[in-house]
Amino acid sequence: MVSRLKKQKIRDIWKTEDRDFTPWLVQNIALLNEDLGLNIQDPESEKKLDTFKVDIVAEDDQGKVIIENQFEKSDHDHLGKLLTYISNVENTKKAIWIVEDVKPEHHRAIEWLNANVKTCLFFLVKIQVFKIKDSEPGAQFFLLSGPDENITKVGKIKEEDSEKEKIKFNFWSAFYEKLKQKSNIYSNTAPKGRNYMGVSAGVRGVNYLVAAMNRSGQVEIYIDRGKEEGKEANLKIYNHLEKHKTSIEKDFGNELEWKRLDDSRACRITFKSDLGGFQDEETWEDIHNFLVDHLIKLEKAFKGPIKELDRIL
Repeated sequence: MVSRLKKQKIRDIWKTEDRDFTPWLVQNIALLNEDLGLNIQDPESEKKLDTFKVDIVAEDDQGKVIIENQFEKSDHDHLGKLLTYISNVENTKKAIWIVEDVKPEHHRAIEWLNANVKTCLFFLVKIQVFKIKDSEPGAQFFLLSGPDENITKVGKIKEEDSEKEKIKFNFWSAFYEKLKQKSNIYSNTAPKGRNYMGVSAGVRGVNYLVAAMNRSGQVEIYIDRGKEEGKEANLKIYNHLEKHKTSIEKDFGNELEWKRLDDSRACRITFKSDLGGFQDEETWEDIHNFLVDHLIKLEKAFKGPIKELDRIL
């Protein structure tokens, strides 16, 4: 049975914009990237510049990215701040204004800026938070106005795209409820309308992930210490875990796929099933059972070797 999503007020989730929402967004910038099709990296919150502070200053492969956050309806004050920041932060190539609700005049202003300013791209983004029954809230970003649909591949969120996100949210909500009956490993996270759910394994850069596609699902250890430490740090963790491969796979009960991924910064250790995925709801119970059971086995098998990482990092 599929339940309805309930929209939540932003202030019921984050009491303040600067002390609660902005730090959360810095930690969850990957969610903004996924929803908008961007590649924002290294965000810094409340960046002080001369006599003012910018909510978030980050970078992508083109230059600086400025993010201005605003609860409730858009207003002239925040639009003015956005323009002030981009004119004072050297090499700003993208300006993102995140709002809870937008006034028509500000929507038109962003469209005008994209049509007339050639040195910076402007994004007007709406944030919404949903819950299903008593689940943890899940946030989603919607692009209201941007430079070009081909750049973000999102545009104004077509009905079919919105439906896909709801299906994914419902898929993970059902998984989440089933997992809670056997384990609290994901008690500090919440379902979202995307392809995976992840949680820290207790060491920075090491995560337990469950992921799904249209017809498959998998559990995995995902290793990434970030841009600053790079591949060398990730391989140090991976190599330590691989030394325990025999005992880990014995405890897990199956052989795992050990992926160094030499052409990528991250490393993965996975176990996959083709029982089903997002596409056919009839298969959800089977794939949920697989993900729940093998996530618990994964945590148990890796718990000891991961704990030892504190001594080598």
